Amino acid sequence: MIAVFAALESEVSACLTSLNITKQAETGGYKIIEAEGAVVCQTGVGPRAKDAADAVLSVYQPGAALSVGIAGGLAKGMDVGQVVVCQRVDHESHRADGREDSVESHPGLIEAALASARGLGLEVSTGTSITVDEVAWGEAEKAAHHSWRAHDIVEMESYWIGEAAARLGIPFLTVRTVSDGPDDQIPQVDARNEDGSLNTEALLAHIREHPESAELFKRLAEGSQVAHTNLAVVLAGLLPPLIQHFSGAAE
Repeated sequence: MIAVFAALESEVSACLTSLNITKQAETGGYKIIEAEGAVVCQTGVGPRAKDAADAVLSVYQPGAALSVGIAGGLAKGMDVGQVVVCQRVDHESHRADGREDSVESHPGLIEAALASARGLGLEVSTGTSITVDEVAWGEAEKAAHHSWRAHDIVEMESYWIGEAAARLGIPFLTVRTVSDGPDDQIPQVDARNEDGSLNTEALLAHIREHPESAELFKRLAEGSQVAHTNLAVVLAGLLPPLIQHFSGAAE
């Protein structure tokens, strides 16, 4: 069995295209979808992922743990839709105290993800990610994150999942697709629900009050759609062979 963690419902949906779902459940207050050979957990955005990973990994004891989703690009050349297979993930808090307490992806899982993406004709690279607790809203924040250890992408969950997996000796991998580049601005709008999902009513209210922002939101939505599509494609190629491998290993 493998365990797959994704923050948002849209990212969970990208995980499910190739899975045979058996039931929906809840573990530790987190939504769980069980499938043949896999379990998919919706963590919500940010540090919530820590408790979700602790709960799910202790209950299901999978052969591998994956953190998947979309991410913001930090390095030049991180194009919208690009697949990034992360070799290393750091947490932003370690910058202040000088720690380099990274979590590392398993080499075999990295190679499997690269082969899947390349076989499907997707633009893919290896890279590194920084997990943050607050959204990187624009160019200044992204540049500051990149300046520490030259991370390629920024997201809000992978470090917590990798840390929990490492503690239990479970092979870990994070795969992300880029939704916005290092120069893209994200409007600071309070349009998220508690779990991080989009509050459509709040977003539309903001656009009505600030119609000049409509074009920016349209561009960001298009980038997000490309990223989600490519995430679904790469996971459809990656998850079935991983499930087969780890199901066989458990027999």
